[in-house]
Amino acid sequence: MKRTTGRLALALALVAAPLAAQQPPQPPPPPGAMGMGPRMGAMMGGGMLMGMGYAPQRLVDRREVLGLTPDQVSRLETLAQQAKQARDKADSAAKGHRDALADLWKQDAPDVNQIRTHAQAAMQAMEGAHLAQLTAAAQAKAVLTPEQRGRVAGWNDADRMRMRQMMDRPGRGGMGRMRMQGPMRMRRGPGAT
Repeated sequence: MKRTTGRLALALALVAAPLAAQQPPQPPPPPGAMGMGPRMGAMMGGGMLMGMGYAPQRLVDRREVLGLTPDQVSRLETLAQQAKQARDKADSAAKGHRDALADLWKQDAPDVNQIRTHAQAAMQAMEGAHLAQLTAAAQAKAVLTPEQRGRVAGWNDADRMRMRQMMDRPGRGGMGRMRMQGPMRMRRGPGAT
């Protein structure tokens, strides 16, 4: 009986594997991955993530590994301070609008125009902060030598690969695609051949 069950399971696996291989590939997730809107998802998938690898503070934090000169450190620290000031200013501006939105949502019938006004103002403030960070990262990249840029590019590639692997893992709350990783293997019970 066990031998017949094992053979039946093997036969089913042999039939199922080619059928699974014929399934059309899953489309990539939409640009709005990770709960972001389409515009933000597109930015994060493209230049935004690339630019963050060159964030001035990140480079300053890795000064020894990169072999930064004192002049490079000084220039990068200035850029990091400017980016932080822009971010703090945007956070402050956006906070007032987020608080107003929270108050509006407490109402039984929130005013749609007020929601739109505060939401757009908060998003514009944050968009300005992202633009300032991306600009600072581009300026920071220009401070580096070609060898240093190559090292940072390698780190960025590794970061993207880790992110892609994390996103492709099954069971990531709908963020990843379900895929078979290698051949399907059957477990054999005790005494099965």
